[in-house]
Amino acid sequence: MTDSPSTRQRTLFVHTGGIGDFLLACPALTALAREESIDLLGRPERLALAVEAGVARAAHSLDAADFDSAFQTPSNRLKAFLAPYHRAIVWMRDDTGALAANLRACGVERVDAFPGLPPDDWERSAAEYYAERLGYTDLPPFRLNLASLSPPGGVIIHPGSGSARKNWPIDRFRAVAQDLQDRSFDVAWCAGPAELERGVTPPGRPLLEDSLVTLARRLAGARLYLGNDSGVTHLAAGSGCPTVALFGPTNPAVWAPRGSNVHVLQGAPWPTTRDVRDLLLRLLEEP
Repeated sequence: MTDSPSTRQRTLFVHTGGIGDFLLACPALTALAREESIDLLGRPERLALAVEAGVARAAHSLDAADFDSAFQTPSNRLKAFLAPYHRAIVWMRDDTGALAANLRACGVERVDAFPGLPPDDWERSAAEYYAERLGYTDLPPFRLNLASLSPPGGVIIHPGSGSARKNWPIDRFRAVAQDLQDRSFDVAWCAGPAELERGVTPPGRPLLEDSLVTLARRLAGARLYLGNDSGVTHLAAGSGCPTVALFGPTNPAVWAPRGSNVHVLQGAPWPTTRDVRDLLLRLLEEP
């Protein structure tokens, strides 16, 4: 008999990385959640995705837990926050072991600290890195399984990422979008404050959703998604939307989303506009 969530031991999963990094860690998190009751600590706006997906109970901010004090002298607030947990999994470098020792001093029986990113010579999916650190292998891709916010249809394009070097040139995105519109396909653009600050300005009025959960629901209703090596591209893939991920200088073997709905294009360093357009049209014309 499987224990109910209320009777399982409680584990705190600490992750402060990017959206894509967190979603790549979610297959391991999902497997862990079958064995233990999980709470999350980090950036709640990102971690909320796993809560909505039913993988974790709650998402807390670092400030609410006073987690910074774990690197020096743990505060009473941190000790009180950690009191319910028998285990903490922390995705941060802890070369000296001081962080783990401080968390154990707060009463956490078991502490596992791992670097938040794979080593530089890692050549397989980052999802496998997270899984293997927790003792899992051959895990399926993570799926949010959220209800779509709108009826299926249309193409969503997200032309940004967390780094300008990972962005396919915006004029090529515009050319592909125009080609799709000329063929009577609906196209919507997605952008957030980071893209607009960097000058990655799509035409018209881009989608600016109030949360990642809302954006995930919007993506779940799209017919197709096009984007760079970015957190939003991982979000599209996790929502189940057919996803075209464009890679330039980064390694798709490590950083691409996973799943049969994901199509990766990489050139030297970038794919051509024609190659992207042809793949999109092929996918849109499939029954």
